[in-house]
Amino acid sequence: MILALILGFLAATVTSVLATLVLIPMLRRAQVVDIPVGRSLHAAPTPRGGGLAVVLAAVVVMGVAPAVAWNRVGFAGLMVHFSTVMLGFVAILAFAIVGLVEDLFALSTQSRLCLQLGLGLFLGLAAAAQVGADPWVAVPVAVCATGVVNATNFMDGANGLAAGHAVVSALWFVVVAVAQPVPGLGFVMITVAGAAAGFLPFNAPRARLFLGDTGSYALGGAWAFAATVCLASGVAPNAAVAPLLVLVTDAGFTLFMRVRTGQRWYEPHKLHVYQRLVTFGWPHWAVALLVAGTAALCSALAWLGLVLDQQALAWGIILMVLAAYLYLPLAVGAGDPFRMLRPVR
Repeated sequence: MILALILGFLAATVTSVLATLVLIPMLRRAQVVDIPVGRSLHAAPTPRGGGLAVVLAAVVVMGVAPAVAWNRVGFAGLMVHFSTVMLGFVAILAFAIVGLVEDLFALSTQSRLCLQLGLGLFLGLAAAAQVGADPWVAVPVAVCATGVVNATNFMDGANGLAAGHAVVSALWFVVVAVAQPVPGLGFVMITVAGAAAGFLPFNAPRARLFLGDTGSYALGGAWAFAATVCLASGVAPNAAVAPLLVLVTDAGFTLFMRVRTGQRWYEPHKLHVYQRLVTFGWPHWAVALLVAGTAALCSALAWLGLVLDQQALAWGIILMVLAAYLYLPLAVGAGDPFRMLRPVR
């Protein structure tokens, strides 16, 4: 099992590197380029759509997972793994397609949300069918999946941030899949980890390529899938969402403060914690390490809570870590932009 996961990671990494090398000149020729605007943290036009390489690497390597499972656990075990692997395959690919359409044609906010909610509903219904749960659980799954996908998209604004966080998060879900166990989850998430790792050198410390909505939606879909499958399999809630909390906390806090101060919350801005730190002068790589490190720390605390059977204590410390993350811009002197905001009439 461990050897298969290692080989899966390496295969996804190599595939991602090769696909990215091919994709960069293609995107330049097609002029699929991100032009800096007011909310951008970049000064130079840069190709976007690198998520295509990440998705391609993940789904291609994921496609061989059933063969690996057949070899190891036989036909009966294959059926247990197959449904989860295929659900992950479909969820990641479907969200990536929505992101690709957004990259190419700029969907309206309403269309985008409807598609995300629809895919989240499918994810919830499929997970409920697997474990025999009430189909109505698909509704909160759809809402949460949409939130996670958008939080991932909002946090994809600094070099290496989304990809670095993806490596940490996907590896965490592999650990959970092996330790709990959650059949099939490890096969899916190891490909996501490898694909993100292969893309990372092209995106940090200097960005030659951006993930684009294709990549950020696919990663958000992967997190929604992983958390849903974990919770459906009886994994402790803090372990099921630990590495995602930094994304949700940053995006959720910023949205709350914008609504509270009367701003048009749907308009572009540079008020996320990571954006404020970059604007203050932190290098992109430092902010990316901060987010990945916070995700890793939350995951380690969740693991400690499982080992010691102290879930409440683990939650308490995780919440303190997240509070410290939100307070960091103030601690380093980056200021509090929300105090200067006034309601827009």
